[in-house]
Amino acid sequence: MNLKAILFTVIVVIAATLVSYEASATIKLTPCNGCTYDGMKRTAELSQKRVGLSNIAVVNFRNATAHKFRTSLEIDGDGEPVTNSTPVSFSTNEQRDIDLYFRFRDALGAYIANFSNQLYDSSLDSKTHIISPTHPQYSLNTFDNKSGYVSKGVILVKGSPHEFLSASYQRNDVYDWFIGGAKKDVLAILDSSLQAVELPNGKDLDLDLNAIFYTSPEALKNGNQNGRIKITLDFINEAFVIINARDTNNNSIPLKNDKLMGE
Repeated sequence: MNLKAILFTVIVVIAATLVSYEASATIKLTPCNGCTYDGMKRTAELSQKRVGLSNIAVVNFRNATAHKFRTSLEIDGDGEPVTNSTPVSFSTNEQRDIDLYFRFRDALGAYIANFSNQLYDSSLDSKTHIISPTHPQYSLNTFDNKSGYVSKGVILVKGSPHEFLSASYQRNDVYDWFIGGAKKDVLAILDSSLQAVELPNGKDLDLDLNAIFYTSPEALKNGNQNGRIKITLDFINEAFVIINARDTNNNSIPLKNDKLMGE
């Protein structure tokens, strides 16, 4: 056995002493939306980032399936690290969490899909304006050519994507406005979770929103937009996660940390 293999073996032995602590830990949730079983198994193996053993829940939210794998790093005959995975059963609490997350995803998807015809305007006390059902529908261009979950939604925000990216208070204000109506019926599902499986975020759930920016309702009616940002939801930090941004001319806006963290 070469020196590399010996050193790796020592590391594995040391790590093995910590395995007993994993039994009571929250297992890692890894999304693999649209994957086959073999794809989910491979995803579990690729998620093994350290020596020793791990329990990984691989979840396909698109068709509500999940598998748990016990993964481990071993050494092959050439002294190279190899990851193996073995399917194992979910505990009662873990299965309960997984089922709750499927319910939560369906409820949140329906909420996003139905959150329409509402305008955010920070100058209004209510921060929201519901358009009359008889009002002409806006012609919204999301530039979203990817097929996906039917609940990809749109929120309408008065202002510009540059302001949204640079002002954290505005992002937080819009998040509170958007998610406020979901707290009773949708987010309450998460309160029932024992969190034996780590909480998924919006990107894990394969749900996203297009924030369409406007200068006035009249401009929107005429098909004039002021840019857009694709976002998902971070339920732990109660904030938006920015995926990408475009200005009014469909030019990409760089997502710089100093802008995103600006006040």
